[in-house]
Amino acid sequence: MMNCNEYVLDDMLAVTAIPVDDIPASDPASPVNMLTPTIPSEDFYPTLDDAIAIGLQAVTEGGTLIPIMRKSGKAKDDESDSVAGRLHTVNVTCEVDDRNSEIWNALLTLKRTPRHLVLTFRGGQRAFVAATEDTYQCTVERDGGKTTVAFKIQCMMGIQILV
Repeated sequence: MMNCNEYVLDDMLAVTAIPVDDIPASDPASPVNMLTPTIPSEDFYPTLDDAIAIGLQAVTEGGTLIPIMRKSGKAKDDESDSVAGRLHTVNVTCEVDDRNSEIWNALLTLKRTPRHLVLTFRGGQRAFVAATEDTYQCTVERDGGKTTVAFKIQCMMGIQILV
């Protein structure tokens, strides 16, 4: 019988999407290193020059900010024992305000360029989701007056809480 652990975080305030190339996996201290399941916050300062922040302003001069619709941010981490090493499927969704053409272009960039995710929750808690070119998927859907952004990342570590 398959054992499946999952958890859902419903109070997400922001998603910061960082290009995969900005945090190299080859560095042993890198949060992308699969042998490092917990990332101390004081050691985590990624380059945010090309970051796209949904919800909260990125700490960057070159980043883009996309407004998030209140109480729409959700993150879910499904774990499957049916794959050697317990594969996690992380789904992150939120509704955004895309009335500005610059924002729509940033949303299209999210679809085309693989990115790691830094999630920020209402209580101030932050989490990291590592991605690769092969494991990252982003979809942007418009349904009437609502635009939804959905990220799906499959990785061995799932959502890593920054402590």
